Amino acid sequence: MGIAAFIGWAMLLGLVGRRRYIGNPTAVTILQYQGGVLYKKGVPVREVHAGQHRVWVPIEKIMILDKRPTMVSFENRAVSLTDGATAVYGFSASAEIRELSKALYSARNYNEVPAYVFICCTRSVLNSCASGNLLSRQDSLTAEIASKANARLATEGFEFQSFRFTHLAIASPPATTNPAGDAGPRIH
Repeated sequence: MGIAAFIGWAMLLGLVGRRRYIGNPTAVTILQYQGGVLYKKGVPVREVHAGQHRVWVPIEKIMILDKRPTMVSFENRAVSLTDGATAVYGFSASAEIRELSKALYSARNYNEVPAYVFICCTRSVLNSCASGNLLSRQDSLTAEIASKANARLATEGFEFQSFRFTHLAIASPPATTNPAGDAGPRIH
């Protein structure tokens, strides 16, 4: 009777120890357009790609990311120009994940990174322009925005795909100044 009880307790402790330190095997399927990062005890081990992967549940985890291109579209945005005028613009752009680990750690929600980068780069470039040559320089502005966005996206694990303005216009003329040099109302 003592040996049977000992074997029973040993098996129970073995099952508890196996579950706690090794885990239960589970299959995780990653689709063609997904990628993932395998974590073991909270430490990133390696990137995993499409296919079926076996993980030991409480010990290992796979964080799955969607690698399809992220499309961004903004309309009716306004930015002030160097001469005080306001430009109204809209754009569409896209980016795609290239480095899973960098993209995963780029923000709390990695899907929002391309939108943030494209908005910041567009506002930065347009804010440094004057209203007089804004519309005539649209192609060079697009190239400058694409260059800035490409560099910033690369540091976050993304690859620049495309950028184009859907519209770009001057909303209000620059403020005129009175002879005294201030922009206030003229009093006679």
